[in-house]
Amino acid sequence: MPDKPLRILISGAGVAGASLALMLARQPGFKMQPIITIIERSSEPRKTGQAVDIRGPGVDVMRKLGWEQEIKRRHTTEQGLALMDGKGNTKAYFPATGDEMVQSSTSEYEILRGELVGMLLEGVDESKEKGAQVNVVHGETIQSMENRDDGIHVHFSHGKLEDQRYDVVVAADGISSRTRSMIFGREDKREHVKPSGMYLSFFSIPRIDSDDRIWHWANFPGGLAIHLRPHRNEKTMGVYFSICTPKKERDPNIEPIVHADVETQKKYLRQVFERSSCTWQLKRFLDGLDAADDFYMSHSSQVKTPQWAKGRCVILGDAAFATMGVGTSLALAGAYCIAGELSKIEDAKDVPMALQRYEEIYKPYVKEYDWELRFFPQVANPQTVWGNWLWHAFVGMVAFLRVPQLIVVFSKWFGGGDSKGWKLPEYGW
Repeated sequence: MPDKPLRILISGAGVAGASLALMLARQPGFKMQPIITIIERSSEPRKTGQAVDIRGPGVDVMRKLGWEQEIKRRHTTEQGLALMDGKGNTKAYFPATGDEMVQSSTSEYEILRGELVGMLLEGVDESKEKGAQVNVVHGETIQSMENRDDGIHVHFSHGKLEDQRYDVVVAADGISSRTRSMIFGREDKREHVKPSGMYLSFFSIPRIDSDDRIWHWANFPGGLAIHLRPHRNEKTMGVYFSICTPKKERDPNIEPIVHADVETQKKYLRQVFERSSCTWQLKRFLDGLDAADDFYMSHSSQVKTPQWAKGRCVILGDAAFATMGVGTSLALAGAYCIAGELSKIEDAKDVPMALQRYEEIYKPYVKEYDWELRFFPQVANPQTVWGNWLWHAFVGMVAFLRVPQLIVVFSKWFGGGDSKGWKLPEYGW
């Protein structure tokens, strides 16, 4: 058992942070003794959230760490994607492929975000019971950091942790990461966070007899869409209202709503969708919106930072490379690489070298997603009646022809397809 400590602080207990903590706690080849602290701004774990999926190298990580059966057990039960118009008429249908490595828009490993994070944190607790030194603290954030010769001295905001020194600091606190700004200072520019033009809201509604296990996606003019997706509990369904702008830019009329209180957000969405041309179950969805206690609204952005590692600090997940459709898989594979590279060092002075290796190994793979998202989400959320007709004609043709290459290209817009030939490094798992 290694006895030389490596003190690691992870800011953010979402998928990226929780998976990294678990991998650090269980990595079999560590030459030092990891002492892990993971902090999360929210006062308790969020148990709800949208469906996420695991693809490409994320599948390899899941299998290496022995998570496959548990994630399958928690699968949302989704069996395919039906694209529809605002009246509920199906224009195209894409079933799940049944192939874990070449998936359609519906993943073989579809799971609610809250369930995935819960599973990861349960694994952290189990590792702690087996002797791993890991501490999860909710309701805490970093107030400031000082880079000194002996490590990163961190000052906390809410007094749940004493100010102390760490050998590694990981920013895994999302698109608007405050920790990233502390690490890179003026280098962390706003233009690194690129808006997609998509505003998305989520809430749960009661399941009814006519609901099935298909992801129903209804498009209608104005860049509007409603998605209805199954939940494993068979008691509720997930509803997503989305608003897409004509270009990849923030809408000055919607931005204040995103930062307003929940009731203001619900009122705004009701007004927008009541004025739309949608008639498909609209009353049910709007009534569900009013009653929902798990509602949230956010804007979707792509993060493309030029640098991930700086000294003893590193960024991971959405804080480093937020990408629509594949964020969960990228976070898992990135966490795997960080844990693996840190496991190889024998002295804390080598932390910067390990973090730099992570960036050099993983960044080429992440960069390959830049082109595929150039036209998404605008092309899939048209503004006009004519644009919607063209979109539905295109997806209908792809579905009808059943040409594998076309289906793979289409599914890549939603994070499907293969892992581009990139292979995970081996770290002794």
